[in-house]
Amino acid sequence: MLKKILLTVCFFVFSSSYAQTGQSKIDSLKRLLNQSDNDSLKIHYKLLIGDEFRNINLDSAIFYRNDTKKLIKHDGLLKKRWELFDTFLIAEQGDYNLAIRKTEALIPYYKNRNDYETLATIHNSLGIEYVSLGEFNLAADNLQRALEYGKKTNDKHSIARSNFNLGIVYFEIKEYKKSNACYQKAIRICEDIDYQTYLVYSLNNLSNNLVHQKKYKEAIPYAKKVVTEFKKNGKERLLSYPYVNLGTAYKGLKNYPLSEEYYLKAIRIKADNKDEKDLIITQGYLADLYMQQNRIAKAEKTALTAYKNAQKLKLLPEIASTSEILAKIYRIQGKYQKSADFFSINKSTQDSLFVIEKAKETFRLQTKYETAEKEKQILAQRAKIADHQLALKNRDFWIFGLTALAIIIGLMGFLLYKQQVLKNIKQQKDNELKLALEKIGTQNRLQEQRLSISRDLHDNIGAQLSFIVSAIDTIKYYVADKNEQLTGRLSNVGTFAKETIQELRDTIWAMNKSGITVKDLQSRIANFIEKAKHSYPNIRISLVTDKNIPDDTAFTGLQGLNIFRIVQEATNNALKYAQAEQIEIRISKEDDNIHFQITDNGKGFVEKDVEAGNGLLNMRKRASELGDELALSSTAGRGTSVSFGVK
Repeated sequence: MLKKILLTVCFFVFSSSYAQTGQSKIDSLKRLLNQSDNDSLKIHYKLLIGDEFRNINLDSAIFYRNDTKKLIKHDGLLKKRWELFDTFLIAEQGDYNLAIRKTEALIPYYKNRNDYETLATIHNSLGIEYVSLGEFNLAADNLQRALEYGKKTNDKHSIARSNFNLGIVYFEIKEYKKSNACYQKAIRICEDIDYQTYLVYSLNNLSNNLVHQKKYKEAIPYAKKVVTEFKKNGKERLLSYPYVNLGTAYKGLKNYPLSEEYYLKAIRIKADNKDEKDLIITQGYLADLYMQQNRIAKAEKTALTAYKNAQKLKLLPEIASTSEILAKIYRIQGKYQKSADFFSINKSTQDSLFVIEKAKETFRLQTKYETAEKEKQILAQRAKIADHQLALKNRDFWIFGLTALAIIIGLMGFLLYKQQVLKNIKQQKDNELKLALEKIGTQNRLQEQRLSISRDLHDNIGAQLSFIVSAIDTIKYYVADKNEQLTGRLSNVGTFAKETIQELRDTIWAMNKSGITVKDLQSRIANFIEKAKHSYPNIRISLVTDKNIPDDTAFTGLQGLNIFRIVQEATNNALKYAQAEQIEIRISKEDDNIHFQITDNGKGFVEKDVEAGNGLLNMRKRASELGDELALSSTAGRGTSVSFGVK
């Protein structure tokens, strides 16, 4: 029963000394938890708090396990630590088979990390879980592995734990001297490194050994020292174990009142913490005490409670022990039929246990036989391989010679091939350089032609248009008061000529640039807006450019001109026809495209009711040349939006 004093081992590290009580450690950890500002630290401290609660209140430990799981979002070290802690609590609740499966599943992860400290913890845990199932060979095997990992890292704490747990194995198979030796070794190591936790645990189990050897007087001082240490350090849940030792020792010394007192204390603690299996065992001890005192009614009540709980939990060893006690009680009471019934239950349960043990032994022998057969097959295969290798040895020499010759020929061929490849690469690079130079030359010639054309446009057509404007102004001066109709027509012609001059300047601006940046467009559009404001002072016109567009984002000269013309046409349409109070020109970035949008808050129109003019057709054509489709959206009374994009 007392193997559960340390069913699993604490693998977390906390800086406080053992002198802190369990509750003060928890309070310190809670303060650190409240100061934590990230989930990783919160998980770390919650696992530490849960581990402290394992020795105080199992329900609280389970609460912290469940609460911590909510914070774990990714698979990794923190999740594996949580899973290991989960196996501890599963074992504490008595489901040893599930605990073993989940614990063994963690071994590959920690082996890959070469985390020998945690591997020692895992094998210590497995060892005690196998003890609980009566699988003492597997328990000893795992504990030996834990001891090896501890020695590999020179971890004295781990070595002390492994010796302590080996003491439990020897105790279970009634090798009390070997068990005592393991506990004594654990005690010496704990004293050397001031490992108080396991020092106390070892003293407790040493006391238990002495009780089973009927050395009651020697056992009592050890048990009382353990009680003092557990009380001092807040290990309330663990107090039940030294109490059972004291109860059994005083029963052996026939001090029945003290024996009953300690048994009842242990039962209360085990009931509060739902340690069902140990509770049943301790109730059996108490029932036996009542029988020795001839308090048969109390013995019957206590034994019946233990028997019913054992049946409910299907604990065969405990069903066997409690049914034997009840059979004896009913025989003393003269209830021979009931006594016979419980003796029958005891016998059938013992038979079931025997069958189970036989099945386990058969399985072990079968496994051993299969292993031996596999080893024989491996040896036979090795013999065949040796014969085959001997037959191949003579052939290897010829193969080696031919291979060497093939390699030499292959190397020569490879060198010739490599030389030809390098020659081809050089020729290809020469051709690429020649094409690049030709391309640069072509671009330079095109640029020169553009500059020549732009100069001709400016010097000839521009000058002639300026002359026309000047001549019209002169004519208007002479006929101003004589013919108003002619003056109006001359004003229209002059305005048209000025607009033509402006468009010519825009064309020359685009032709003079090999590339037009967003900054250039902003400047050109801003100039256009300033001129528009003189003609339409009551309309607010704004240009907005997103900050995430680099100023040096560039377009070709043709693209830049098309963008400006679409913006110019859309803005002019809004100024002339929309009756808008506000016009916004926005330049934004959408994915890899530069997006342009012109919106107004004017009267809008229904597109199908309006015949498309040259301006709209030209805007659509220019948007198509930019690789996009012009998006026109208008609602009567809500304004108009024109947008397009450039890749």
